[in-house]
Amino acid sequence: MADFPIDPVPLRDPEAIAARDRLWLEKVYQPNDPQLTVRAAITGMTLGAILSASNLYIGLKIGWSFGMGITSAVVGFAIFAALRGVFPGMRPLTMLENNTSQTAASAAAYMSSAGLVSSIPAMTMLQNDGVPMPTLTGFQLTAWMLGVSLLGVIVAVPLKRNMINAEQLRFPGGIVCAETIKTMHSAGSASMQRARSLLYSALGAATLKLALESKLGFLKKIPDVVPLPGRIRGYPLSAWSLGVNTSLLLYAAGAIVGLKVATSLLIGALANYAVLGPYLVDHDVLRVAPTGMDPAAWGVFAKSAESVHAIPVRVPEALHATIRSKWSVWPGTAIMVSASIVAFAFRWRTVARAFAGLVTVFSGKKAAEDPLESVEVPQRWFGIGLLLCTVACVYMQYAWFGVPILEGLISVAAAFLLSVVAARATGETGVTPIGAMGKITQLLFGVLVPGNAGANLMTATVTAGSAAHSADLLMEVKTGYLLGGSPRKQFWAQTLGVFAGAAVCVPIYFLIAKPEKLGKELAAPAAVAWASVAKLLKDGAKNLPKLALVGIGVGLAIGVFIAVLDEIASRQHARIVSETLAKDPDAKTPPPPKWATYVPSATGLGIALVIDFNDSFAMFLGALAAWYLLTRHKEISDKYTVSVASGAIAGEGLMGIVVIFLRDVLKVLPGH
Repeated sequence: MADFPIDPVPLRDPEAIAARDRLWLEKVYQPNDPQLTVRAAITGMTLGAILSASNLYIGLKIGWSFGMGITSAVVGFAIFAALRGVFPGMRPLTMLENNTSQTAASAAAYMSSAGLVSSIPAMTMLQNDGVPMPTLTGFQLTAWMLGVSLLGVIVAVPLKRNMINAEQLRFPGGIVCAETIKTMHSAGSASMQRARSLLYSALGAATLKLALESKLGFLKKIPDVVPLPGRIRGYPLSAWSLGVNTSLLLYAAGAIVGLKVATSLLIGALANYAVLGPYLVDHDVLRVAPTGMDPAAWGVFAKSAESVHAIPVRVPEALHATIRSKWSVWPGTAIMVSASIVAFAFRWRTVARAFAGLVTVFSGKKAAEDPLESVEVPQRWFGIGLLLCTVACVYMQYAWFGVPILEGLISVAAAFLLSVVAARATGETGVTPIGAMGKITQLLFGVLVPGNAGANLMTATVTAGSAAHSADLLMEVKTGYLLGGSPRKQFWAQTLGVFAGAAVCVPIYFLIAKPEKLGKELAAPAAVAWASVAKLLKDGAKNLPKLALVGIGVGLAIGVFIAVLDEIASRQHARIVSETLAKDPDAKTPPPPKWATYVPSATGLGIALVIDFNDSFAMFLGALAAWYLLTRHKEISDKYTVSVASGAIAGEGLMGIVVIFLRDVLKVLPGH
């Protein structure tokens, strides 16, 4: 494979774009290398299905989803390297086979973003609160997932030629994945070491999870959370969820998300459970019933509290769960919503460029010759696919969620337009603003379909889900563009991955996301935020608990403040980089301004308010350990941190599903 020999400058003239496309076809494209082979497709679909299950569990547990493209590329490479050790005559896996395999795997792993960790469990949570909601069958949920996800894949088709070929947007994750694949296929021994570390950490985390859940022998004495000694307001620290978690997944997740986000989680958790919680008890926002209160007396106690908009708490041990599910969810959601929308507004130039690019795509200005006609996805596929996905999405919204046809069409149009914006944001920054996409649509349909919480959730899912898959496909196509792959074959790989992910995610969702677990054993922070917005838009502020409006106001202000500081830091850094490179084009890119490192993460603060303290504390410790390793042993850190953490996340995530099956279905493990 030859590196692309052209300066990555955006082009507008169709003839200039065609000339660069011809050069790419001549210098980079690898027409004779196997790409979408049966073994690559099966490997990608299988790995993606497995990783999608892990991502689903993780998303319901802590609200994060992790990109699995590089993980699947490493594992796929290791699988075929091991097989060649057993069958020496087997043809090596090519870089392009690896690329299509990880494309399918990434698409499958992203299936949870089409609503399975947000709007779908949010509907169940609202049902638990007495809000009428439709109940989807397995067939309906599968069809919904496919319709939303394939809409995103289809939307990406016309954007590829403009964002990748013409404008040469970076898509940082795609570049990293391409470099990873090139490195693996040129330095097999080092790659195998990373792959082995990933495998061993996955097996270790899975084994520990099963052992702890089995509660055999001395393991009976090890709780899920080791409580810290001490008391606050007379209640043990365990009542406030202050403890040390035994889940390796959380420590590994902290190593991945980084110290800034993890520190924000810790700050938010301390504020929520060590400061806000006691304050709420002192000011009669939380009324804690005496221990052992009988059911009849509890009913009277609860009604008395609710009559003055206080929140009744049954036992002191339920304090932390009540705080995050009944009160702090409001300021936590406000922080995340305001920060994401303000940050999105600051990207108005990106929005403008996105729609300008969209005009270019459909302007009809084309070169007389299209040199890539045989390898690109035909535009007629886009037209047919968009029509089919529109009909399917509008019908499902109308028939299952009561969304009027006109509003359903508006939701698809909004999904198309905001997917364009999300794809460009991903291309320019590497971050896909899925949360902002969903919240914008929730606010829009709170006006268009007032009072219908189900419609509010599902129209927003069309936007967020399609945006996630559109951006993901373009990220993977960027990898293929650098490696010399066929975008048409990657389109099919992505489609196969969507089907594989839906086939696995939906039944596993029904297995693990029981109504009684959501918001408790499975905190589902993303779903809590979505449900809160939908409920607030449906009912207004009249049913909020005491001081919740104050919490929302403070949360909105904090989110806006953080977004403004982030924007100031971003602009200052851009100016520093520009001035440095103007003086010395070969100079190393300077770091962001030092003060920016002290600006907390709005996402971290917001999520900390809707998960337990011990979860946030575990992620902070994991991030702290990864930071220490990076500063003291950088070579070891660069080699193993991501692979070991990814393995632990995948291993415990999958074993978490197995444990639920063994405990709740086969009844062979002790229950919680």
